[in-house]
Amino acid sequence: LEISVHYCASLHLLLTKDFLVYSSSFTKLPHLAGTEQNLLLAKQIQGQWKEFGLDSAKLVHYDVLLSYPNEMQPNYISVIDDQGNEIFNTSLFEQLPQGYENVTDILPPYNAFSAQGVPE
Repeated sequence: LEISVHYCASLHLLLTKDFLVYSSSFTKLPHLAGTEQNLLLAKQIQGQWKEFGLDSAKLVHYDVLLSYPNEMQPNYISVIDDQGNEIFNTSLFEQLPQGYENVTDILPPYNAFSAQGVPE
């Protein structure tokens, strides 16, 4: 019993380590939905799933309408008080995380998939 418990614990650590390496590859580069980079990532996942032994892993094309950030008119959210004064707004830029200084195509923060407007 002690050997099997030790084996299971070791297997769990190994799988956790492998999963962390495997999953970290998904965040190395920006992969906004509908972009070429996102398609490349989907193909990578498809290939890895086949390597893991799945009988089938298919990519299915969908025509979906997506909104993307407009660099000329940045999208942000603000809180307005009773007098109409903007008392808070979300940042239009974020500092790059360590290790991403040379990564291109990083998008500014934006309120994805929502139209401009003033809710009441």
